Amino acid sequence: MMKINRRLKVIASMADIAVPLSLYYSRHSWATIARGKDIPLAIISEGLGHDSELTTQIYLDSIKSCEVDKANRKVLEGL
Repeated sequence: MMKINRRLKVIASMADIAVPLSLYYSRHSWATIARGKDIPLAIISEGLGHDSELTTQIYLDSIKSCEVDKANRKVLEGL
């Protein structure tokens, strides 16, 4: 996993992507896109390899918090 994360960072650098790519970031992105496309929670849970849909719901709620934090930063930057 560490090897993949290092390679993702190299790819991000080569592509001038400022986001710190990692497997975690990729999972977050996939789950966010899936949720936005109204894919059922059970399918997202399976895709993430979670044993419980409750775990997936907690995970998706944390993503939602990150999105709100990001929006708040954008608003504050404009002040």
